[in-house]
Amino acid sequence: MRKTVLALVALAMVATAPVLAQAVVDEAQREAVRGVPDRWGLQLGGFWPTFETKVRLNGETAAGTEIDFEKDLSLDKRLAAVDFSAFYRFGDHSRLDLSYVPWNREQTTTIDKEIQWGDVTYEAGAEITARAKAQLLNAIYKYSFFNNGRVTFGLNGGISALWTDFTLSGEGTISGQGSAAGTIAESKKVIFPIPVVGVHFDMTLAKRLFWRAEGNFFAASISGYDGNVNELSTSIVYFPTRNVGIGAGFASTMYSIKKTGDEGGDMRVRYGFSGVTAYVQAQF
Repeated sequence: MRKTVLALVALAMVATAPVLAQAVVDEAQREAVRGVPDRWGLQLGGFWPTFETKVRLNGETAAGTEIDFEKDLSLDKRLAAVDFSAFYRFGDHSRLDLSYVPWNREQTTTIDKEIQWGDVTYEAGAEITARAKAQLLNAIYKYSFFNNGRVTFGLNGGISALWTDFTLSGEGTISGQGSAAGTIAESKKVIFPIPVVGVHFDMTLAKRLFWRAEGNFFAASISGYDGNVNELSTSIVYFPTRNVGIGAGFASTMYSIKKTGDEGGDMRVRYGFSGVTAYVQAQF
């Protein structure tokens, strides 16, 4: 699906080349073509992602088990989440986009293999409660080389930040300097902002009807973290009125993160989520 989105953007750029001769027009001219203002906007939507979550947490004395949270711990692979976003246009070329998506998954299951999670060992047959809590916040600046009402196209730059909290709780044994057994909860948090660059594309298909596509990518090393992110989204939105529209599309995000601890606690995370989106948008 991600390759399909990129291919569609490239095809659209070729198809719309004739209308790019006039690169930028003013706000009033854009609204005359589009039928919708574009100074600022708010969006509230739903996101129905399918998750891929693989995490490995090493301890001080032992290497951790790579855990597939959906397969090994029976966390829901699909979930409904709420998506908040907003934008403000500073001028004909420049605008700032903000988006926020939180979710929380929790499940209790009986594991069928031994799991080493940090310094805690959970034996096969133990009943484990797993929780994966996350928040995704993006702050993206967009510079549009073309913004003539029919086509908007340009480059992105900003921050994609992921807050995660992975917790396992159940009958286990702690190893290390001392040892203990019983009901043990072990949690690991990852807060990792990745600078991203990308492209955005918006095409007026008909008055008040638009196709949008966007991609952001990057890799970075920050304070003991190594990570990369790939984000793609596309949607169709129709405005039945001048200021209120409804849209639907597809979005996909993949994070790969490695954290090196000073005294153990090394962590590897592969966190992906992709699915259908639907939203209501107000523009002014």
